Amino acid sequence: MTGIPRHVGHRRRAIFARERLPETTYVELVQSLFGLVMPAVIMTICFACVGAYAVATIRDPLLDGCYAAGLIASAIRLTFLFSHRREARSARLDAEQARRIERRFGLAYIGFALALGAFAARGYAITDADIHMLLVALVFGYGAGVAATVSLRPWLSITAILAGVVPMILVGAFRAEPAYWGTALLTALFLAGGIASMLRRYRDTAAQISLRRLMEKLAREDDLTGLPNRLVLRERFEAMAAGADTHSLVALHCVDINQLEPVNDIYGHTAGDALLRAVAQRLRRVVRGENLVIHLNGDDFVIVQPNIRSLAEAEVLAHQVVATLDKSYVVANEHIIITANVGYAVDLQNGADLEQLLIGAERALSAGKRGASGVASYGRQGWAAAESIS
Repeated sequence: MTGIPRHVGHRRRAIFARERLPETTYVELVQSLFGLVMPAVIMTICFACVGAYAVATIRDPLLDGCYAAGLIASAIRLTFLFSHRREARSARLDAEQARRIERRFGLAYIGFALALGAFAARGYAITDADIHMLLVALVFGYGAGVAATVSLRPWLSITAILAGVVPMILVGAFRAEPAYWGTALLTALFLAGGIASMLRRYRDTAAQISLRRLMEKLAREDDLTGLPNRLVLRERFEAMAAGADTHSLVALHCVDINQLEPVNDIYGHTAGDALLRAVAQRLRRVVRGENLVIHLNGDDFVIVQPNIRSLAEAEVLAHQVVATLDKSYVVANEHIIITANVGYAVDLQNGADLEQLLIGAERALSAGKRGASGVASYGRQGWAAAESIS
């Protein structure tokens, strides 16, 4: 009468197994725990009122203890919910932070569920029918709140709803009156259906979030090299320019790869694509920290170097890029040697204009191709005169 269907049990064990979710999807699912706060507040008020009436009507030390534990657990749950809501909903939340928050949230949530389940079971066992109706309404309301607020984290929602509902079902199943058997049976059926619905909602929502995140990533990522694309360049550059102090400089480097066209002609475009991916990997190694490397198009890459204090820092990075790329690559079982040219422009970071820096860097790049080192700079606004580095 109180059992959960076998197929639901199998699904639950599968959910409790290690989830294989993309990190961004996982983070968004954890953030959903903090989306609605009103159900938790309403549940606390209802529990406090029903509990106060029950303990005032029936003097029972165990019932009193369960009620006190529920109040404490509910206070802890609300405190955590409100104190960590801003952190949890931050756009900068990463997977490790999300796991830490989820664990703490889950402990507080399940603690209240255990206290509620114990209180409802004890009250159902010793009080009269008037209080039983209140307890049934309270437990059903709790189940609805679980489904509305935490169903996207099945390990938490299923554990909490079982802890909060099953004890009262068991008490009803062992009472002599048929009405209580029927109530227990109906509650068990509703519980099984609710768990199945929560699992279905979780699977559908996780799939939708993963697909949306993938589409967002594809829209912001070059599909050949895996580097960010022009859209990310503009967004990141505007954020850097808006948040910089008045003394910081920003350098924009245009990187051009030579010999790509002969590689395509001799070895095919597949080999050329492999070469570009290898170049991107090397650029990732040399461009670190807050610097940003972008695949602009074809054999052109862009590097943004923010928060520098002198032209020398930009020059050093440009030469490092050339030295890193001017080496042998193994493509199509052949050792291929390419060369790179870098042209860069430097400006005050606060209020810098991306298009102007791109124009300056491209002009410097043209000059660099005529020089011995393959590196050239372009300065603006009088404080950095245009120069060519040989």
